[in-house]
Amino acid sequence: MSMAAERIHEDMTLEQLLEGVADAPAVGIRGIETDSRDLREGDLFIATAGGQTHGIQFAAQAIAAGVSAIVYDTDTAEAPDIVSDTPVIGVPGLAARVGEIADRWFGKPSLDLEVCGVTGTNGKTTVAWLLARTLSSLQRKSGYIGTLGSGIDDIDYESGLTTPSCIRLHETLADFRGQGATHAVMEVSSHGLDQNRVDGVRFESALFTNLSRDHIDYHGDMQSYFEAKASLFDRYQPSHRIINIDDEYGQELSRRCGNDAITVAIKAERTSGKQRFLAARYLKLRNTGVDVAFDGSWGKGEMHLPLVGEFNVSNALMVLAELLRQGISVDNACEALASVGAPPGRLQRVAIPGSEALPATYVDFAHTPAALQVALATLAGHTSGRIWCIFGCGGDRDRGKRPEMGGIASELADVAIVTNDN
Repeated sequence: MSMAAERIHEDMTLEQLLEGVADAPAVGIRGIETDSRDLREGDLFIATAGGQTHGIQFAAQAIAAGVSAIVYDTDTAEAPDIVSDTPVIGVPGLAARVGEIADRWFGKPSLDLEVCGVTGTNGKTTVAWLLARTLSSLQRKSGYIGTLGSGIDDIDYESGLTTPSCIRLHETLADFRGQGATHAVMEVSSHGLDQNRVDGVRFESALFTNLSRDHIDYHGDMQSYFEAKASLFDRYQPSHRIINIDDEYGQELSRRCGNDAITVAIKAERTSGKQRFLAARYLKLRNTGVDVAFDGSWGKGEMHLPLVGEFNVSNALMVLAELLRQGISVDNACEALASVGAPPGRLQRVAIPGSEALPATYVDFAHTPAALQVALATLAGHTSGRIWCIFGCGGDRDRGKRPEMGGIASELADVAIVTNDN
């Protein structure tokens, strides 16, 4: 836990922390944890059901670590058979209250930040990254949380999860507040929504990019996957809802949200005359990016995006809609978007001093056949010259995709160089 976060609650007792949740003694608490591996002396161990095990199974280890108390979910576990002076408190429905507890422990950080959540199958990282960067360039200091990690000016790239655990998320928001941020932009995954990781966060706005087949092994079917994403817009009640309606799922979500939604599109027509909207009217692919003309509820405008691909126009328009919704002028918003590049590894152009006469060089995280196909097809639209592709397939994890990626590279690139690994 960061020092800034620890200072928030130096004098909070377990009784105060669990007020309205459970009766508890007034013992001192140093920190809160749901992962038994991270427990320290003086912590409160919050034991809930995980994917494979229940936290209460590690009660003995928690007591040996010197925790001040244990709370466990009585809906999913029985009291541990342990003799100890450490308070062990059962709480019905505890899993659904971890966000409330974390929010209280870290001093309600989302009350002091405008939090924007971005969900969807594709584009979350780019939209969240661009929004955080443009807001900061417009003197609205903003933190980013997502696939790339978290941070304000410098990103900690060792996160591991698109949406952090509930406790880590509130801790990060508290850190942002402590560093003087006024905004936070976070990627919100379907797993994170389904597992209550964003509970307790007050969302000022929510953005939906698109939905395509993914994570069916977890959700079971597309409708369940969609409902998980849609919960950000209904269960968490954001004040503003921005929805890309270029696919059927965006159109359905837009209908559910009614006049509260702001729709964004580069292809689809508006679904309701009363909804605010932003739509691309003209796209011109260039070797330096895309020229875009648009109109909407804030008027007409034009901008040059230093990004490649139609999909990035959709991503940028989502960001633009949120900036305009916040009251930023069209000119200032477009100028800010024109000054930021792609996030690391997302068709990111490599900046090489004095490279104007050299071939443009891009780095992309594409590690599947479909992703490589999209990357090469996208770049083909921005050049009349030759495309060289250098790629690898990691280790022995999936040999089957190697011939597929090789075929795609040989078809869509003029020269293909295959490396031994990544």
